[in-house]
Amino acid sequence: MKIVKNIILVVLIILCGYNLFTNNGIRTDVAMYNQKIDSIQKEIDSVENENKILNQHITQVDNEINKVEGSVTNVYKNITEIKNNTHEKVTAVNDYTIHDLLKFFADRYESNVSETRLDSTTITTNNKISH
Repeated sequence: MKIVKNIILVVLIILCGYNLFTNNGIRTDVAMYNQKIDSIQKEIDSVENENKILNQHITQVDNEINKVEGSVTNVYKNITEIKNNTHEKVTAVNDYTIHDLLKFFADRYESNVSETRLDSTTITTNNKISH
């Protein structure tokens, strides 16, 4: 029995020694891991800063897109309004009688005809003066 106790005691001493030596290796590994953690944390911080800058840029671009979309919406509204007005005028022309059409064109082009007559009279007068 004494031999078994001695063997157990020797095994315990060996285990304690092994434990002491292996703990020392763990301590150096912890320092190395702390350095790696610090370097990774620095990278994370720089990525977060870049993310903030990109988010600000995205917000600016989004605001510009919203402005352009508003302008496009206004243009579409204007186009629709012009289409409707033109359609109403075309429909109204379809309802004109021949007498109404003649009166419309006579009234519309009467001012152009009188201006043309005035211009031709002025040209004739100018030609007579220059001779």
